[in-house]
Amino acid sequence: MNTLLDKKPLTGLAGLKAHWKDDLLSGFMVSLIALPLCLGIALASGVPPMAGLTAAIVGGMLMSRITGSYVTISGPAAGLIVVTLAAVESMGAGDPLAGYKFALAAIVVAGLIQVGFGMLKVGKLGDFFPAAAVHGMLAAIGVIIMIKQLFVALGTKAEGGGHSLFHTISQIPEAFSNMNPEIALIAMVSLFILVGHPRVNFKPIKMIPAPMWVIIVTIPISHFFDLFHEHHYNLVGNDYVIGPKYLVHLPDSIVDGIVFPDFGMIGTGAFWIAVVSIALVSSIESLLSASAVDTLDPYKRKSNLNRDMASMGGGSAISGFVGGLPMISEIVRSSANITNGAKTQWANFFHGAFLLIFLLFGKPIIEQIPLAALAAMLIHVGFKLAAPAEFKHVWEIGKEQLLIFVTTLLMVLATDLIIGIAAGILMKLILHLFHGAPLRYLFRTKLNYVDNEENEDVGTIQLHHSAIFSNYLSLKKEIENHYDKGHLILDFKNVNLIDHTFRTHLHELKDEWEKEGKKLELKNKEHLIAVSDHPLAAKVAGNNTVGYGEKLNSHQIELLDISKSNRWDFEPGKTMSFEDFRDFSFSRSGRISYAQNLISGSFENYRFIFAEVVYDTDLRTKAATDLLPALIIKPEQSNASWPVFTMEKEGFFEKVTNMANSKDIDFDDHPVFSDKFLLKGPNEDEVRKFFKPVVLQFIESNPIYHLESNGPKLIIYRFDKKKKEKEVAELIRFGKRLVMTIDKY
Repeated sequence: MNTLLDKKPLTGLAGLKAHWKDDLLSGFMVSLIALPLCLGIALASGVPPMAGLTAAIVGGMLMSRITGSYVTISGPAAGLIVVTLAAVESMGAGDPLAGYKFALAAIVVAGLIQVGFGMLKVGKLGDFFPAAAVHGMLAAIGVIIMIKQLFVALGTKAEGGGHSLFHTISQIPEAFSNMNPEIALIAMVSLFILVGHPRVNFKPIKMIPAPMWVIIVTIPISHFFDLFHEHHYNLVGNDYVIGPKYLVHLPDSIVDGIVFPDFGMIGTGAFWIAVVSIALVSSIESLLSASAVDTLDPYKRKSNLNRDMASMGGGSAISGFVGGLPMISEIVRSSANITNGAKTQWANFFHGAFLLIFLLFGKPIIEQIPLAALAAMLIHVGFKLAAPAEFKHVWEIGKEQLLIFVTTLLMVLATDLIIGIAAGILMKLILHLFHGAPLRYLFRTKLNYVDNEENEDVGTIQLHHSAIFSNYLSLKKEIENHYDKGHLILDFKNVNLIDHTFRTHLHELKDEWEKEGKKLELKNKEHLIAVSDHPLAAKVAGNNTVGYGEKLNSHQIELLDISKSNRWDFEPGKTMSFEDFRDFSFSRSGRISYAQNLISGSFENYRFIFAEVVYDTDLRTKAATDLLPALIIKPEQSNASWPVFTMEKEGFFEKVTNMANSKDIDFDDHPVFSDKFLLKGPNEDEVRKFFKPVVLQFIESNPIYHLESNGPKLIIYRFDKKKKEKEVAELIRFGKRLVMTIDKY
């Protein structure tokens, strides 16, 4: 049977010829998201709005041709706002234009350094940084973005205080008391759209990205308030000034917008602090972004991280040389790119081309966008980076992870990004020393390799003492030395500590080996106790005397009863065993974080697997944002399969659009089914054979379930995604009756 993995898209000019329609459409949709965000990121970085578009155009039209990834979108990112703004302010000495030119020079040098990183193949150093410290840094960036942009959203300005963030925070109450009501209203409406858009299920609204809806709605408001002419208005006895200064401004021509860097401060400490900050944050974010996007790629392609880092560095250098911001492979736009059906990096090219068209011909419209709307978008981005859900996620991994996370966050806020992430790493090392990690082996793993005398394709690496983030690279190098083995065993018998970052890297490495048809086995970990119930929590040596039975909550007890009634197995808690749930439509818009509360067993020659799949729909964080109780059914015979199809609810909009493109598979003798469901599949004849009349009648009587087949497996879940025990039992019963109906007739 052909699968997605057997049909990987072509690349280069052949890929353009084969997939241009998909990539063109996706590139256009992503450009609608990128346009307002690029403008907002530039303004928040203390540079002209065109600088953001320049970075995205260079990243899309030039760097897409040499990048090491497949479906990522290149451009400016919110995570780089803080370092760019710091460079402008620290070197400008009160002169924004001078600071902008000096910052451009720092961007060029930082980009060239990043190119060097890629050429020296230091992409592997991304594995060194502890996850909690990295996400603490990103959360701090989110806090800084929210604080800085709040003043723009309120139509006020933070005064004085030099570069002290805490002085800026102290001015927030005054900003609210002196806010410009009309500007603040624009920001509030924008935030309402951004927060509400994901919760709206009406297809015409969902088709247009939330940032573009903000523009569509707020431009008429800017006309209503007449922001195009400076004037006064009175409200509740207070006099306010409003005018063009609250709108986006672009240069008269692209040539006028080109600004060249000034290297006059290259011999100063401020310049090199800016260079190191930009290079460090760009490199870390590029590695994280490309790796995260790889998990969403339906074709399971793996990016060349070193090449991607070098291309993003080169793009930043070119962008900075003509007045643009630094760039990375940006997560949110890349996720939207995949969701919109992109196949190759030509989608990135088209995204850049559309932005160039907008810049050439869209100036009259762009200059009607209120700055408050862009500020609201960035506040929304900042909140997602520092959301309470992120704190909760880190706490669930382990208390020590939260300590590292908070240490990094506070130190970034109090000092800068470099000192902040260094403080997080130091805190992590101190905790490991406290837990017994030998000082001698902090940065290298003590290990030895043993060949299997009976099978030369099998080898064992024995680890000793501690397995932590700072010595992971030495183990990874040893594993790479034995990549020729078909089965490699990692023996943890003599290890007394494994940290979360180490376990996360090993999990990803196991996945890579499995994709190559090989096995990386972790053995003799039973003496290590997890510090929390997270599937990748740190583990320390000890006696595990507490069984699952003492930990079950009321929901898990009910699920245990369901498993017993079916004489099936129950695995409570969280697990990384979610392989069966990949390659279905729900997982293409988010990254599966883990699964929990698995129920599995056999029925009528079929294997049933129920789980609550927890996945992250916002790849900028690792916080779980959605949960889907779902049931997998697969024939126990290895050669058996179903036709590939997706069956979902059909609303009014789907009916109208499908009248035009005839993608829906209808059944004339079953108008109820055809009216309620949208059925699609690549082989219509096979799908029709599967949906026999008795199957159609059965589904018509149970119109609350989504059905989808990828060939070997069938997944079933409720359209309303309920997880109550009653609904779980009904879901399993529905699955049993479905296979009985299929087999009987």
